[in-house]
This record gives sequence, C-alpha cells and structure tokens, in this order.
Amino acid sequence: MRSNNLSGPFPRQILNITSLRELDLGGASLTGPIPSTIGNLSNLRVLDISSNKLNGTIPSTIENLSNLQWLVLYDNQLNGPIPSAIGNLSNLENLYLSSNKLNGELPFSICKLI
Repeated sequence: MRSNNLSGPFPRQILNITSLRELDLGGASLTGPIPSTIGNLSNLRVLDISSNKLNGTIPSTIENLSNLQWLVLYDNQLNGPIPSAIGNLSNLENLYLSSNKLNGELPFSICKLI
C-alpha cells in the first residue's frame, strides 16, 4: 500500500485483521497516535508505517508482536522514550526509528536483540 491515498487517523478496521502478516502503510498521510491496539496483530512479521505524520508515543503493546521481524517507524513525529518492550521482540531483525522526536536513553533491553 506504499504511497496510497490514505489520510487521517490510523485505520482502526485494519486492527481487526488478526491474521495479517505484513502491514505497509508507509508514505500515506496518516495522522495522530499509533493505536495501542496495534498489539492485537500478533501474527505481524512486518510493520511499516514510516513517512507519515503520526505523533504521540510508541505504544508499549508493541511487545505483543512477538513474530515481528521488521519495525519501520522512521520519518514521523513520534515523541517520548523508546519503549523497553521493543527489546522483548526476539524475532526482530530490522528496527528503523530515525527522523522522529524520540528522547531519552536507548533502553538496555534492546541490546538483547544484537
């Protein structure tokens, strides 16, 4: 769905598709926060919501995405600390968080991913 015509808040209907394995909404014009219910998509292997206008914090429920291999959140307006819960994603191979307004120290738990 890269560079599609989506705009506005994160489409909550997608959060009901629990069998979803890849979600690529990069390059849309999504605004507002990442819903905490993103953690319901436990079969996701790829989550790419880069290059949008998403704001707020990265929800700690991201740790429920235990199959996640790619987490791509760069080029948004996300703020606050990087949740230590990301370090619990044992299958994570690629993590992209640049070009946001994240602050604080890098959580030690992320070192477990190396």
